[in-house]
Amino acid sequence: MPPQEALFYPGAGRDPLSEAWIAARGHLLVVAGGAGREAARDFIAALVPAYYAGRGGAGGLRQAIDAAEADVAGPLDYVAVALADGNLFLARMGGGRAYRVRGTSVDPLTRATAAVGAQPAYSLAVPLQPGDRVVLCSEATATAVGDGRVLSHIAEQRTPREAVARLVALAHERGAGGDVSVIVAFLRPAPRFSRAQMGVLLALGSAALAALFWLAWELWRWGSAA
Repeated sequence: MPPQEALFYPGAGRDPLSEAWIAARGHLLVVAGGAGREAARDFIAALVPAYYAGRGGAGGLRQAIDAAEADVAGPLDYVAVALADGNLFLARMGGGRAYRVRGTSVDPLTRATAAVGAQPAYSLAVPLQPGDRVVLCSEATATAVGDGRVLSHIAEQRTPREAVARLVALAHERGAGGDVSVIVAFLRPAPRFSRAQMGVLLALGSAALAALFWLAWELWRWGSAA
């Protein structure tokens, strides 16, 4: 199959998430596969609105996973992470993998969380810091690419899109079969000011400039009259 890009939002992929929702509950990243493509699609489409309608974080992720699994019939493989409050919270079922890349160090986050039976595995909070990269991939991708320096090098490309393209290409070069899916997120420092605050600062700056121009004009008039 040719590479495809898919973005899922509440409202069957139509409505973008608001900045307020993301600020309150963090970012949700999901790679899903399984016996059928429709089941994976339905799982993600149910998971995203369930997570953002809840409280977010570790507890919100568990509740959203339970709600999404209840709406989908058939076996699923997935790895889902919530990035909130400077931490990563992980849920996994099957052979998907998640990694935290920090510099040249690669931490396979799913190695220590083994699912028991038909129940998903959950991790404790994994601390994050600006500059970290978070990589999610399907089992086929993880098997072909492997952990270590190759993943670290590719995950440190200039943009997430470039890192994804390199990982997918490498997985195919190494003979990956089946579902080759990858998500890469770059953690950047939070902006010092929100958009609303920036709007206020710009308005104040414009007013100050206008006052300076008015003062300069008045001084010029006074000097000309003298």
